[in-house]
Amino acid sequence: MYSFIPSWYAGPGDWHTNIAPWYQPTQSYEFDDTVNQIRMFRNAGEDTELLCLAWSPNLRQFLHRQSLYPIPYWSAFDELQNVRIRKPAVFSYLELSWPEDVEWVYLPSRLMAYRSAFGKTACADFASARYKYACVELTENGTLCWVEYYENGLPEKRDIYDDRGFCSASLFFQNGEEERQEFYDPEGRLRFTEDRRTGAVCISEEARGDFEKESYPSAKELIREKLAFYFRQHREREAVVIAANRQHDGMILQTLREVPGQRIVLSFFENRFDLQDEKALQEDTEDACLIVTDTEHTARLIEDAGVTGKNICDISPFDTRLSLGKSQRIRELKVFMPLDGLEGVLLEKALVQVFSYMQKNQDVVLLAGTKKDTQHEQLALKEKLEEVLAGMEERGLVVSVPWEQEEEAEEQENTAKKTARIAVTPYHSENDMIRILYDTRLILDVRDQPDLYLQIAGISAGIPQVNYRYTRYVKHRKDGYIIQNINYITGALEYYLDGLSGWNEALVYCVQEISRYTGGTLVEQWKQMIGEKNGPKPGTA
Repeated sequence: MYSFIPSWYAGPGDWHTNIAPWYQPTQSYEFDDTVNQIRMFRNAGEDTELLCLAWSPNLRQFLHRQSLYPIPYWSAFDELQNVRIRKPAVFSYLELSWPEDVEWVYLPSRLMAYRSAFGKTACADFASARYKYACVELTENGTLCWVEYYENGLPEKRDIYDDRGFCSASLFFQNGEEERQEFYDPEGRLRFTEDRRTGAVCISEEARGDFEKESYPSAKELIREKLAFYFRQHREREAVVIAANRQHDGMILQTLREVPGQRIVLSFFENRFDLQDEKALQEDTEDACLIVTDTEHTARLIEDAGVTGKNICDISPFDTRLSLGKSQRIRELKVFMPLDGLEGVLLEKALVQVFSYMQKNQDVVLLAGTKKDTQHEQLALKEKLEEVLAGMEERGLVVSVPWEQEEEAEEQENTAKKTARIAVTPYHSENDMIRILYDTRLILDVRDQPDLYLQIAGISAGIPQVNYRYTRYVKHRKDGYIIQNINYITGALEYYLDGLSGWNEALVYCVQEISRYTGGTLVEQWKQMIGEKNGPKPGTA
């Protein structure tokens, strides 16, 4: 058994995952090293388990999005809240107890509950016909995310629901600010309360028999207690793979030292760990038998920090959910070009070359990618694109924004209106990225720092990509094209869009890379470096 401890936290110091309605974009992609590693070991037929330390009421939905469900898992907060339910369940907001005079207003993004203001003397909106009583938020799967209740126009309480069909916690507000959070078992009984201002935790009287103390200085101490108990009760495993993060490394490593015979693997991914903190790096890697990184650069930084005598292995985190692109089946040559972070002269020079090429090749469609989600921001991007077009005196290219694209699709069959070949394309999640890449022919990411996940997704989908700088994932004229000069974009577009030769070569190379990184070879390499075949576990005879 290989145990994986992820770093799925909403932010530094938070002991919960990102919990948000479907329309609110997350701060980063959900795909990370732990997701890839679990897939890799499962595909190789190895027994795996997930040890989740964060409060994650939508854990099963997350695992399903990442193609990991079902998987054996242990949740610290399930232990804390005495939850034994394993399967998801549907729970409707209509099953809650609502006042008889509630009037529902269905908005595109949420549901609003209003009540009559007459007879409510303390209501700030007494003169109006009704006042806001509650707001119902849903997840991207349409399940209940939370219900927020209001008093005098300010949030008073937010009930957050578990994807297994019960209220997991209630967040209480004071003058609009978070005051405390109560956590419940599936029957609605209070288990413990966290002070949102100090972080202190108080155990309810009914639940004190399940804990060693009546109060704790922080949720971290509470999690440590349950994790230590789990490790003592379940000692047999090949290794514990920890997603390196200062937030939990010390706690986990200290707990594992109390359980002899545990092999430890530390996994470094993107900027999650401050590699400039050499002291912290040396402390956290002291007990590790293997260090895994996502890039060669990270591996070198760890070695330069004085970490010696350790096996260090860099492994590309390919996303095996993606299938090879279908762009060769359609006439349009869609080019996905993320524009966030590309500004000034570089942006204008890049767009001028792309627009000029589009004049010569009428099959090319530009998807101008952005993570900006408001209409105002998207219109501003449209205006910038049109400004560059106006400077070129181009008349044949039209820019559209998402809501115009929907109208155009409806009218296209019955009108001679010219189709917009430049589309502002917002993307916020991995599902958005997968949808966009499904029929994309080329990725054009010429920003100084290309998107790591986009590069991985492009290779996994067999799509060549044009980059400004060399990276570990894109090889020149193999799976992509490195321009090194912003004026060389036209040559790269011609290489991949004027014919199929360059595109086919990139596809073959991507398939070879996927096979190389998703087979059992890497797992065998892991097992050898961990020490499974090179001697007994530490602390055993």
